[in-house]
Amino acid sequence: MASSDMSVVNIDMIENFTVHQETVQYVNSTQPSESLSVSTSLFLTRLVVQSYLVPIVVACGIVGNIFNIVVLINPKMRTSTNVYLMSLAFSDSMYLLFCLTLSFLHCSNTSLPREAFMYIPHAKVLSDLFGNTAVWLTVWFTLERFVAVRMPMRGKAWCTVNKAKVAILVIFAASLINTFPEFFETQIVATYVNNSVTYSCETTPFAETYSYQFGYYWWFVAIFTFTPLILLAVFNSLLIKSVWQANRKRQILSQTRLTGEVQKQNKEQHRVTLMLISVVLIFLVCQTPQAALLIYYSYVEGTNTPYATDTVRILGNICNLLVQINASVNFLLYSYFSSKFRKTFKHVICACWKKKTTNQDSVIAIYSSYHRKSNSPTSTLMTSTGSSCRSRMLEISAVKRGNMMKVQRV
Repeated sequence: MASSDMSVVNIDMIENFTVHQETVQYVNSTQPSESLSVSTSLFLTRLVVQSYLVPIVVACGIVGNIFNIVVLINPKMRTSTNVYLMSLAFSDSMYLLFCLTLSFLHCSNTSLPREAFMYIPHAKVLSDLFGNTAVWLTVWFTLERFVAVRMPMRGKAWCTVNKAKVAILVIFAASLINTFPEFFETQIVATYVNNSVTYSCETTPFAETYSYQFGYYWWFVAIFTFTPLILLAVFNSLLIKSVWQANRKRQILSQTRLTGEVQKQNKEQHRVTLMLISVVLIFLVCQTPQAALLIYYSYVEGTNTPYATDTVRILGNICNLLVQINASVNFLLYSYFSSKFRKTFKHVICACWKKKTTNQDSVIAIYSSYHRKSNSPTSTLMTSTGSSCRSRMLEISAVKRGNMMKVQRV
């Protein structure tokens, strides 16, 4: 439901821009020069953000999230927190994948085939679905970490792998139920002109009803924007306070006899908590601008207040980029804060490299063995014997041909 402006930048758009830029509406402006300036800024923003930054960020994010899944699925990393992080990596990957395709496909491009127009509305809904799932996964593992830090005894009973799997399924189901009405917001209309057909995206009558626009939209914004941000801000503040208190306790304990393995485990858990706090802080930094834009857009739409359309679209492109950056940086955070994650990642990479090297060595060994057999004395003797037999047969044939010629002369 977030207002996203994902239009494709292609040759037709660049060629037609000079023709259509004067017709772009700038609601609050009365001077053509101002309208022209904003339209140029919108075009440049789309060009830079959607044609260059989005593909780079999304490609790096997908690769990083694949690495996250490969590492976190390892049995050595099987904890409730890591189960949440693995599900978050999968949701972020799917969100980034749909965002990447939508950055090149847009309803304004009438030259797209029918299959592309059928894909666009569904891709938008699915991107919202996985984005919303990622939001509540972040909220839930923050809540779990808060319980584990503030109530360790209860955390051992509540924060288990099986309960984490159940929570993930519930979060996904709830996100699907809340996102499902978006499937009925857009319809594809075919227009036939001179034996040719063009397609366009239009809003359905269902989506234009006042009850849907007001009720569902504000419900959606409250469930997936305001409530998560408030909960994350509260629990993250409490986690930061807990980390500060834990630092003081660890300084006191470092002066006692509590050393060795126990202190090492406490330090690792502390770094995991810091990692999750960093994940949430980056989430808040990247998601808050979009939430603020949603509030502004909801206000001006609800009150019919004139607003700068192109400026909102420019900010929408930037906010979407921030959300995609948020979905792409977790691999760097995990690698920086968790030594166990780094060790497991190195082990997985080395195991894959060793397996590849072993397969190559096996092929080389088989080839070498075959080459040695072909050059062995026995094979040489068989080869020479075969050659002598062939030579003898040729001699006999020549003698027979000579005798036949003599008989013919006589």
